[in-house]
Amino acid sequence: MAGKVKSKTDVSARAEAKGKGLNCRYCGKKVDVVLAVSSTGKKRVRRICCGE
Repeated sequence: MAGKVKSKTDVSARAEAKGKGLNCRYCGKKVDVVLAVSSTGKKRVRRICCGE
């Protein structure tokens, strides 16, 4: 096998992957992830930063 393969059950690897990429591409600050529910009851996950 070429290189080390990360297991799906490797908790530290999953936490590291989850921590990456959650910064705003414009200001670099952490992005807030919230669950928004519309008036019709449809749920959406929204990522909020920089007035978006």
